[in-house]
Amino acid sequence: MKEISGVNLANFIIAGTEKAGTTSIFTYLSTHPSVCGSTVKETDFFRNSFTGNREKDIVSYSNYFERCSPEIPIVMEASPGYLGSGAEVAARIHTLVPKTKLLFILRNPIDRIYSSFNFHVGKLNLDSDLSFEKYIDKCIAYDSGQRTPAELGIKEWYLKIISFGRYADYLKYYYQLFPENQIKIMFFENMSQDIDGFMCELCQFLEISPDYFNGYDFRRINVTYESKLKWLHKIAVYFNAKSERFLRQRPELKQLMVKLYKKINQAREGYDEISDENRDRLKQYYLPSITALQTLIGTKNIPWNI
Repeated sequence: MKEISGVNLANFIIAGTEKAGTTSIFTYLSTHPSVCGSTVKETDFFRNSFTGNREKDIVSYSNYFERCSPEIPIVMEASPGYLGSGAEVAARIHTLVPKTKLLFILRNPIDRIYSSFNFHVGKLNLDSDLSFEKYIDKCIAYDSGQRTPAELGIKEWYLKIISFGRYADYLKYYYQLFPENQIKIMFFENMSQDIDGFMCELCQFLEISPDYFNGYDFRRINVTYESKLKWLHKIAVYFNAKSERFLRQRPELKQLMVKLYKKINQAREGYDEISDENRDRLKQYYLPSITALQTLIGTKNIPWNI
């Protein structure tokens, strides 16, 4: 059921986390006949556009789902930034769509921040000359209150990424407001090992048929890669952002365009392994939060060995 009579608002939100397969899951589910995805994957409505004026917010938010038929049971968006902004966003979501179901896909926080760093370097959000070690130095300096973003020369959002891996710090706001049967915690590692089982479990949570995904071609989406020509990549990033609403409704065309672009400008896919020194450093940073996460989510096993 939709939250407000006569308009479509999301009744399923993929709310986190970055670099944990949210784009892939959104893309797969968007093809399911019982699911309608937002016109852009990351509406970020509850971070950037929510006003607290109920009538205005209903109209603004429903614009992302105007193409969704009333007969389709699941209306979905995916904004992974909602997890790290949980202190504000959880209450906003609860105010507008209190019955929505929430999915949080979590990933080993060390692997996640390293993937995020390489992704944002590839997207030209971080300087390509910045080493991962120096990036961690800057994140910790900001996280501890020693330096400001202006002093560190990096936008605040990218400095906060290290803290977003302390999942329990942000999930607690959702557990305080939403009943547990509306919250689904899943893991990137399980998705990577058994995508069929992952999607079957998710479909059961959404109460839609998993049979649609029998024999489905689960292509990896939004894979990090290094570009050859930075100027060309800047143009491609700009074009992708401006055309997402159009291309989101034409996934086959987008896949073709990405394939052709990679042939022209991809230097390599993926990135080097994280060093043992950096992994050990981050292990000490994240260990207390992993203990807190296990306490918060209870019996569900966390598939990380850090």
